[in-house]
Amino acid sequence: MAEKPNPRIKNLSTRYLRFYKFGVAFGILAMVVALVIHEIRRQYKGGHTMIFLPLSYGYFIYLWWQANKRVYHTEFDEEYVYVQQQGHDVLIPLENIKDVNLISVGGVYKVDLYSPETFGDKFYFKPSLLYPFNHKKKEAIVDVLWANIEKAKKRKQVLQRNALMS
Repeated sequence: MAEKPNPRIKNLSTRYLRFYKFGVAFGILAMVVALVIHEIRRQYKGGHTMIFLPLSYGYFIYLWWQANKRVYHTEFDEEYVYVQQQGHDVLIPLENIKDVNLISVGGVYKVDLYSPETFGDKFYFKPSLLYPFNHKKKEAIVDVLWANIEKAKKRKQVLQRNALMS
């Protein structure tokens, strides 16, 4: 009896995710440092300074980092979502996914889970760096994910006769 071949795994995340996470943070940090240096030079020239204004942008860096530290490289097939985390994959059954929503104009999606995994009850993925410009193509892939989630939830689970039902 021939086994059914595994369906092809589809990628949900951009291949430039590392650049997005670290490059953008480095760019924001460089702008804050440049503003601080500008304010220090302005103070030495005798002008009034607002040294704490550029430093307050550091708080925005912190907020951006907190929001994007849970953005992971994500792939899926007809049974699982694969979340790549520090070099290994976490398999999440599609039945465990409660909701997939777009949460930012930049194209970051949030996935809510019924039961928490090792990283919590939600995670994020970014399908493209140019999301507003190619949103139709990327939303079509997310629609395929939604269709697979609905199929997985309708699929009857086969339990062994001696399985504990607790």
